[in-house]
Amino acid sequence: MNAIAGKRQIKFAKKFVVVTLRYMLLAAVAYQLLYPVLYMLSMALRKPEEAIDPSVIWVPKSFTLSNFADALRVMDFWDALQNSVLIGVGCGLFDVLSCAFVAYGFARFKFPLSGFMFSLVILTLVVPIQTIILPLYADMRYFDAFGLMKLTSSTIGGPESISLIGSYWSFYLPSMFAMGLRAGLFIFIFRQFFKGMPNELEDAAYMDGCGPFKTFFQVMLPNAKNAIITVFLFSFVWHWNEYYMSNLLLGNLKKNFAIAISSLRVDLQSVVNAQTISDPLLVVTRIQAGALLAIVPLLLLYFLTQRYFTDSIEHVGIK
Repeated sequence: MNAIAGKRQIKFAKKFVVVTLRYMLLAAVAYQLLYPVLYMLSMALRKPEEAIDPSVIWVPKSFTLSNFADALRVMDFWDALQNSVLIGVGCGLFDVLSCAFVAYGFARFKFPLSGFMFSLVILTLVVPIQTIILPLYADMRYFDAFGLMKLTSSTIGGPESISLIGSYWSFYLPSMFAMGLRAGLFIFIFRQFFKGMPNELEDAAYMDGCGPFKTFFQVMLPNAKNAIITVFLFSFVWHWNEYYMSNLLLGNLKKNFAIAISSLRVDLQSVVNAQTISDPLLVVTRIQAGALLAIVPLLLLYFLTQRYFTDSIEHVGIK
């Protein structure tokens, strides 16, 4: 009996140590992930002079919301929010439709050079956006339907090429044709999902008289809910954070959050006092408030969709 009790105690001790180490590791990882958000919140609620006060670590001596008021005004928050949401939602929906359509062709149909063409799609994953930003700008500034036809608009001085710079269409059109931001990854996700679906679904649709297009829209796409959620959320977040394309293509739309955050330090000089100008460290509180405001919509989106997003990641099989 003593031997059995001793073995149980040893087993319990090992289990206790493993569980303790596991929770310590998870707590350390959680702290690393939450530290930037906690730091932003702490700095945003301080008065500017407390930003360089060594006696203030986490909790401010006196709380203030003036940093948020200044950041809201300087960032043109509501205009930036409108541009970011319209671009993110629009491109997300177009990416879902176009990339799913292309991926279905790669997953279910055999045609000459299909493997080679899919390799080219995968190759786009390693090509940075900076390498194609100038050709993309030229396409949108002198839009000719991607070389298919010459489009012009009448002006006082004569015909002029249509420019899509400064309109949402400079973002929407590439997404409509599966050429948008990270489109190669989205095609890969949908292709892997469609390849894992049973062939019996298509066979049943064909027996009911459906063609390839009707089968895709009425059978395959409705069953790809997990992949759709994954691709939409990825597309939304990446367009929300995209700086290079936004800075080059937004034009008269002024800014979205990616541009607003990048220029926040310079823009704040118009609203801060002379002491702040002489000591740039005092601008930190307003910068952190602006960064916090920029990520709040994404945090709300995550909290609302985290259950669906987690299920989608598990079913799609992203590592």
